[in-house]
Amino acid sequence: MDVLDEWICGLTEYLTENNQPIDTGNFKNKWLNFFQKKVKRPQLEEFIKVERSDSPEITKRADYTRKDVKNLEDLIQELGETFHEMLFRKIDESGMSDAEVYKKANLDRKHFSKIRNNPAYHPRKGTILALAIALELDLEETVEFLGKAEYALSPGNKGDLIVRYFIDQGVYDINVINYALDYFEQPMLGS
Repeated sequence: MDVLDEWICGLTEYLTENNQPIDTGNFKNKWLNFFQKKVKRPQLEEFIKVERSDSPEITKRADYTRKDVKNLEDLIQELGETFHEMLFRKIDESGMSDAEVYKKANLDRKHFSKIRNNPAYHPRKGTILALAIALELDLEETVEFLGKAEYALSPGNKGDLIVRYFIDQGVYDINVINYALDYFEQPMLGS
């Protein structure tokens, strides 16, 4: 059994056990060479099993109680960095140009311009994940990035698990991730 067969069998078994049947035949023929070149020997079935069962909380939540918060003004003073601020800070830290980031994220110039020029604009989750992939954020940074935009990675969402798997594997090629998402009938990242 080759690497792709193992990956497909493991994932198929897991998804079937969880009442999420899939058809793997067409996938193997269509993407065999692509995945063998791009993806290291994946352990996706084990990864999903572990992540769905006892997922440790990555996000750091501020637990406010009445005694901790003296008044609303104190709480508002604790506002942190916004999604918009974090995005452009991460772009600056990466050393990439805006164009390099939006192309790597599979976004068009017009959409990225809307994000850049309107700090109040709230992109959809797939766009934010595409930007996280383009910036090659690790899992903790990705969770923080999503949180800034009021989103989260859910252990109950197949698409989120697939994206999380590739981040954990250090695979930041949006085309590889989108092929896996498309195969499992999940929304693709980017435009």
